[in-house]
Amino acid sequence: MPEVYNPQLGRKQSYPYEHRQEERDWHWGMVINTNRCINCNTCSFACKSTWTSGKGEEYMWWMNVETEPYGGYPMGWDMRLLDDLGAEETIFEAAEQGERVKGYVAQKEEWEYPALGDDQVHGEYPEDEVVESDPQNEKYHDIWQFYLPRLCNHCKNPACLAACPRKAIYKRSEDGIVLLDQERCRGYRKCVKACPYHKPMYNPETGVSEKPVGCFPRIEEGNVPRCVSSCIGKTRLHGNINRGPKAGHPNGKKSAAKGRSPINYLAKSDEKVALPLYPQFGTRPQVFYMPPYHVPPEFLTQMFTPNTDQKRNDWPGSTYEESVKIIQQRVRDPSHHLLGVLQLFGATTRLIETYNVKENRVKAGTGKERKSWTCPSRRTSKSARARSGPTNREVRVWTKHPNATPRPEATTGRSRRTTRRRRETTRRPPPTTSARRSATRPAPPSTAPRRARSATPTRRPWPN
Repeated sequence: MPEVYNPQLGRKQSYPYEHRQEERDWHWGMVINTNRCINCNTCSFACKSTWTSGKGEEYMWWMNVETEPYGGYPMGWDMRLLDDLGAEETIFEAAEQGERVKGYVAQKEEWEYPALGDDQVHGEYPEDEVVESDPQNEKYHDIWQFYLPRLCNHCKNPACLAACPRKAIYKRSEDGIVLLDQERCRGYRKCVKACPYHKPMYNPETGVSEKPVGCFPRIEEGNVPRCVSSCIGKTRLHGNINRGPKAGHPNGKKSAAKGRSPINYLAKSDEKVALPLYPQFGTRPQVFYMPPYHVPPEFLTQMFTPNTDQKRNDWPGSTYEESVKIIQQRVRDPSHHLLGVLQLFGATTRLIETYNVKENRVKAGTGKERKSWTCPSRRTSKSARARSGPTNREVRVWTKHPNATPRPEATTGRSRRTTRRRRETTRRPPPTTSARRSATRPAPPSTAPRRARSATPTRRPWPN
């Protein structure tokens, strides 16, 4: 089996297919801030209503939210596979004779409880006086839990692709999205068994497998996936994970900032704050998580790091547990630059290609046209407020959509009320009833009886 380098593990590993000689210029990626997730499952229903609402897809939740540490869909999907892996062994290196990937097929009863463990916490509630936590001094509450949104990671070493004997699964050359060709699929369910995250699923009605598609029709139009646009907690940021610091202006548009994408900064910069889910599987997942800063780092180390005795990758710290502590501190007390990037979460439904953080604003760019609005900032110096007025962080986004129109700049406080009052005083009078009717529908035929017109036409209230 060929060997490929895995930067998340910091070493070479076995994988059935050799990698491309050069990385793609554009690769699907996502960053999720677990500290903002409230388990509303809006993302889950947005995804299901869009992609898996047909027959045989009733149990398919391509996007689901689990409560850690006890939730799981299917039940116990992570611990069951981790127990079968040896020390410093990926699912490809632990494969049995005649197999390419180590995995298992979850049984029917394991899929019957998608909300198992919801809001179930770790530890016991204190009976005596209240215990205060102090994460900076490594004092954590014994009772804790957090929510973990899970979706297809569109891995760079996809296990589903490696296991398929029909080669029905492939990575798109333009964006790295992992797709399944259902015309080639014969329902062997090798992908269902191989994926450690259990996102490919078998449809008994059609006799073929299905897997998440990364909302590629929306990506092709320059929009973010449905789970990102529908998130009310603004927990997600989607974009090009491969766009590094040396990248030029997007589409040659010099008015847009050059350099790395915001998710590339969060996941791969020197101020790294996002980690992959179970990188020890060896699949190189491209969904990264900002870990919760109220959870003990011992638990997060087994979930978001290779969890080996020897640290080989370039993450901060000398051990993986120390890496988690450093990243928790960065998330808890963000720098000025990181705080600017956090303003981009949920700021637009368009793909953000580049950004530029300034003293009191952050600009983000995706293409040609421009939109602008204001986002609240909780950190602005007195000198910056004196120069820029209200405490706001301005965000500008360029979009590729040809029919997009620039959104008017938002205002705050008294200026907004003044603008609304001025608009009301300069509003044109409403049209008459007959003029409104003739403008919305064709005139009646000459043989039809006409309604008698009044001398003074009645006026309808002007809609706000």
